[in-house]
Amino acid sequence: MKKIISVLALILCFAFFPVQMIEAHPGRTDANGGHTCRTNCEKWGLQYGEYHYHNGGGGSSNSQVKKSAPSKPAAPAQRKILPSKTIVAVDNATVYSAPSLDSVVAATLWYGFEIKASGTQLEFISIDQGYISKTVVTSYTPITPKTVKIQGEKGYFFSTSSAESPGRGYAVRDALVQVVGEHGDWYYGSTVDANGKVLVGFVSKSIAY
Repeated sequence: MKKIISVLALILCFAFFPVQMIEAHPGRTDANGGHTCRTNCEKWGLQYGEYHYHNGGGGSSNSQVKKSAPSKPAAPAQRKILPSKTIVAVDNATVYSAPSLDSVVAATLWYGFEIKASGTQLEFISIDQGYISKTVVTSYTPITPKTVKIQGEKGYFFSTSSAESPGRGYAVRDALVQVVGEHGDWYYGSTVDANGKVLVGFVSKSIAY
């Protein structure tokens, strides 16, 4: 009877013995589930001193970790550049029927009138109304409309983006300027002058901001 009990106890011990310990080669695993082979390594297809894992551990020490390609830096946002606008730069601009000052006058345009050029002829710009001299036009780059304020005692407005061009008047301190364009250090916009009349032209950014 004692012999039968001993046999049953031995069977139960093997039944609950961890399978991995039966199948694996000698050696305890560490906290990562692996260890270094030091005994009968060639039997298990390993090299002496080779670290490896058991039961889905961290993976073979010889396995290569795939590195993701470095991401390319995002391209800097680019400011959308709008085409410049050409406008009449004098109070009364003569439009001729031909590209000549001796031709018949076809029309007269006012300051700030936008020129829609269809071509050029020598010193003239071809437009729907006829031909206008390049000497009586100027340009600016459109911007998102905004409001600035005259910061000095007087804010002088000029016909073009130059203090050498004909003056168009001035606005007093704290007058608000509705800006729609710029050209270098100048704003193009409108305000109310010292006499309460609408004033349109170029004002320096150093005096209106």
